[in-house]
Amino acid sequence: MPDTQDKPAYRAGLRDRIFDKDPFPLALWYPAVGEETPVRHMGVASKAARNAEFAPGGPFPLVIISHGSEGHRFVHFWLAEHLARRGYIVAAPQHEGDNYIDAGDARSLTIIERRPFEVSQALDLILAREDIAPHIDQSRITALGHSAGGATVLKLAGWQFDAGEWQRYCEINHESDRVICEFVPRDHDLNRLAGSHGAPIVPARDDRISAIIAIAPAFGVAATPAGFEGVDIPMLVIEADTDEVLLHDVNAARFRELLHGRARFVRVKGAGHYSFLPPCTEYIAQNFPHLCRDFGRERHHIHDSVKQLVAHFLDRVHAG
Repeated sequence: MPDTQDKPAYRAGLRDRIFDKDPFPLALWYPAVGEETPVRHMGVASKAARNAEFAPGGPFPLVIISHGSEGHRFVHFWLAEHLARRGYIVAAPQHEGDNYIDAGDARSLTIIERRPFEVSQALDLILAREDIAPHIDQSRITALGHSAGGATVLKLAGWQFDAGEWQRYCEINHESDRVICEFVPRDHDLNRLAGSHGAPIVPARDDRISAIIAIAPAFGVAATPAGFEGVDIPMLVIEADTDEVLLHDVNAARFRELLHGRARFVRVKGAGHYSFLPPCTEYIAQNFPHLCRDFGRERHHIHDSVKQLVAHFLDRVHAG
């Protein structure tokens, strides 16, 4: 069982672009032997043992991360390093068409269909690697995601995302909720889904996933009671105290209503929607000030709370 005490049990190893031919970039953190040296992720300084050997003591549980819309594979490095030092392998693919370089499909139905497939594909590729797979405990795989990534991991748990509900919501609320309604699906999208699945739903369940962690998940407008039937794996939902991006009533509160008794919900004091991103550099603060807005607590304290919540949940559900 991984060590969640103050003293780390391992060094944090880091490998980037681990596939011979990348379908998408993927970074991997893991328990390692070797010296941690300075690394920088999008301008933020940290430490990891680059390309080090895996530590003995495995196989280790795996956490696979789905970043938020227009994000990148390093956006949760601060959490990945923390988990690697405590005995978890962490994989983070960078979603095609919904990242900081290419956001052409961001928030569209296209990316909502593709994101879970990419996470499952990343699992396929990792578990096929002879130098990585033996270190992974395939009975203890968790999917973690933030914002659009939170919706992604809920779909991997079995949520039947209802594109028709999204369309109906935006027919009424298009002006008041432009973040969600900017790329609302059209009738031809709903007809295509109905032809494929018998209803305008987007299925994506991956039974290899044994637990999920959704942080400020998006698209509660597409959630229905029927869509969560049969979703029964352990779930942790971490909410922002003040989510200035996603309307509370149709996102966090909607998921709370539908998952009552099946998921643990925790609201992080002082956190905004972007508080789960890395600490802000001077460049980010000057050019993207909205990404640096927190609500009463310094970001490193918010990150500490998230680290504790995530590590405690993982240790509990993947014990043994």
